[in-house]
Amino acid sequence: MNAYQRAVKEITDRRRDDKDNGLAAWQNALERDEKLRAAYSEYQIQSINKAQKLPNTIETAREALKKQLKISGVDISIIEPPYRCKSCNDTGYAKYGGYCRCVIKRVIQSEKDNLVLPLVDFDEKYKSAPGAIKKIYEKSKSYIDRFPNGDKPFYTLIGSSGSGKTVWAAAVASAVMQKGGTAVTITAFDFVKRAKDYHTQFSIDDYVDLFTPMLDCDILVIDDLGTESMLKNITREYLFTVINERWLRKKYTVITTNLTPAQLLERYGEAVFSRICDKNTAYTDKIATKNERLGANK
Repeated sequence: MNAYQRAVKEITDRRRDDKDNGLAAWQNALERDEKLRAAYSEYQIQSINKAQKLPNTIETAREALKKQLKISGVDISIIEPPYRCKSCNDTGYAKYGGYCRCVIKRVIQSEKDNLVLPLVDFDEKYKSAPGAIKKIYEKSKSYIDRFPNGDKPFYTLIGSSGSGKTVWAAAVASAVMQKGGTAVTITAFDFVKRAKDYHTQFSIDDYVDLFTPMLDCDILVIDDLGTESMLKNITREYLFTVINERWLRKKYTVITTNLTPAQLLERYGEAVFSRICDKNTAYTDKIATKNERLGANK
């Protein structure tokens, strides 16, 4: 059973428990309150009469039951607990096929490896950013405001160690989460580790657990691209698979790297480069360290 199947089972089990708990609460209410029991019994009788097309006073019985429920202080929702997810009615499956968003969100939130980057207040970072970096935050704000329908779903930030690009990525991901989006953050090193684990096991469940959250999340952050090992038939191939799938779905994807565009092209090839650096599909910025900014001003 893969992560998505487990999530569906958890959701349907929870719905069953909600109904069982509601039924138990309703039965206790009936046992405690004689007038409520009488009103409910009359409503059942009139419901049967209506179903059999016999003379009935179903509307009167319904109103009398509602009135008695209010007097008895009983919430009608205990009879039929409301669905926790109205999109799928707690089935776990979307109306037009595939997993419901509640399942996808549950899987992503349960992923321990997602907590690579901390939650960062984007507005606070934006306000306190120095002039040169603030321009990047301004563009980022526009990128976030367009979520989930931005014309350019990729954002690549280039910068050396200590430039603040990882904090920036965390801030962007946090802002998308505040808008209701789901986020997966992963270092390039861990990405390759996942790819290697899957490549040596060849299991459908392994693929679902290792890669599907990266395909389904609303925003994916790949941090420090270029620091990972280049493994034959693994690094470039699996990176392209994830990047290309997210491009096809127009899913937000943030990449931080210390490589220049020329180095990215040489290391990953035209297929990956055209997705993450092409001006038609991606925003690309360079962020300088404090020392670099000071050196440029001398």
